[in-house]
Amino acid sequence: MEQALQTYERATKEAMTEFRAVWEVEKEKLSRERLELEEDRTCLESDRAALAAEIAGVEGMVARPTDRVLLDVGGKHYATTRRTLTTALTVAPDSYLGAMFSGRHERRLQRDEEGRVFLDRSGAMFEYILDFLRGHNAGDEHAAFAIHALPETQMAAMRQELDYYG
Repeated sequence: MEQALQTYERATKEAMTEFRAVWEVEKEKLSRERLELEEDRTCLESDRAALAAEIAGVEGMVARPTDRVLLDVGGKHYATTRRTLTTALTVAPDSYLGAMFSGRHERRLQRDEEGRVFLDRSGAMFEYILDFLRGHNAGDEHAAFAIHALPETQMAAMRQELDYYG
């Protein structure tokens, strides 16, 4: 009986030693897998953030149909957005152009059969103004360069247009 007890204790010790060794190996495997999963998670979070930034960028570039504005300025046709036109209010808070498309005067805007709002002003000068507003809206600190580069003869006409639009 004594020998059977010793055999049992030895077998139990060996089994426990083997169990601990297997347990340590499995614990190490799980630890490595956890690190890999954490790395994968970090990569996925980074990918998610990059995708969110990409989506925001694309949405910022694409105008919603309700934001589109069609203009006929002196016979020249333009397509732009309310956001671009209302940028005029950040440059000149009393801008009639910005106020006109702010949404407060929607019922007052007369549209032709193609949905364009007609402004009886110089289409050529308006192009410079629209390009400035687009650049300013996009954060271009040199947005006004084309206007400043106009020859003095055209600059007088531009001043009249800027005064008219407020």
